[in-house]
Amino acid sequence: MKVIGAGLPKTGTTSLGAALKVLGYSVHDHEEHLVFNLENYLKLIYEGADASLLKKMYGDVDAVVDTPSCFFWRELMQQFPDSKVVLGVRDSPEKWYDSVLSHCQYMQAANWWDNNKWYSPLVMLLSPTVRAFNRLYNFISVKAVIVNVWSAPKVTSPRAPLGMNPLILKNHYHDYNDAVKQGVPADRLLVFNVKEGWGPLCQFLGQPVPDCPFPRENQAKGDGAVPVVDQMNKIDLLKNARYEIIKNVSYIAIAVGVMGVGMGLLAPRVTLLKESLPWIN
Repeated sequence: MKVIGAGLPKTGTTSLGAALKVLGYSVHDHEEHLVFNLENYLKLIYEGADASLLKKMYGDVDAVVDTPSCFFWRELMQQFPDSKVVLGVRDSPEKWYDSVLSHCQYMQAANWWDNNKWYSPLVMLLSPTVRAFNRLYNFISVKAVIVNVWSAPKVTSPRAPLGMNPLILKNHYHDYNDAVKQGVPADRLLVFNVKEGWGPLCQFLGQPVPDCPFPRENQAKGDGAVPVVDQMNKIDLLKNARYEIIKNVSYIAIAVGVMGVGMGLLAPRVTLLKESLPWIN
C-alpha cells in the first residue's frame, strides 16, 4: 500500500482513483472494496476482527480511495507505515453538502435502495448479498453522516429537501478533515482538491506529471460521465444479488407449485379416508 485516500465521499474520490491509475498505481475504489472485501469489512466492523486483516486485504494493492476504506485511514497507516495519505477536500463545506445532496437525490430518483419499500424485507430475505450490502451501508451511513435520507427525521428547509440536516453534515465535514490533519504526520499528508490537477499530487508522490488532462470523474454536470450510482448497477456483486433473488423466487414458485399439485392429488384420498373412518371427522 502506497497511497491511502482518506477523503470523504463526494470529495473527488473517483477522480483521484482514476488519476492514480494513470500514474501506474493499482487502485481499489468503492466498487473493488465491495467485490473483493465486502465480507472482510463486515468482519472488521461487526465481528471485531484485528486491523491486521487490512494488510491481508490490501497487501497487493497500491492505493485505496472512497468508502469504506477511507474510514480506516488510521489503521491503514499503522499497517502500511511507508504509505502516504491524500485527504480530498472540496472548495467549501457548502460545496461538499451540495454534492452529497445531489448524489442522494439522484439515488432516490434512480430508486437505488430504500429500506422503507414494502418489498425491501423480502429482497433481503431472498439475497445474502443484499443483506451483507445493507449491513455495510448502515455503517457507511453512520460514519459519513449520510443517514438513510428516506427514513431519517425530516428537516423542514428548502436546503434540506430530503430531510438531511445541513448544519450536521457541514460540521461533520470539518470535524472529519480536522481529525485527519491532526492524525497524519505532515510529511505523509497531502490535502488535495482535484481542481489543483496533477502538480501537487505528482510532487507529493514523486511522480512525473503525465501528458494528459487530470481525470474528472462522476461529475454532477458537464461532460456526460456516467454517475457512480449507474456504474454500481453493473458490478458483478449486484449481478450476483439479482441471481440469488431470481433463483430463490424460482425455488419458492416450484415449491408452491409442487405443494399445489400434491394437495390436488391428496384431496381425493383424504375424502376417501374420511368416508372409511367416520371418527376422523
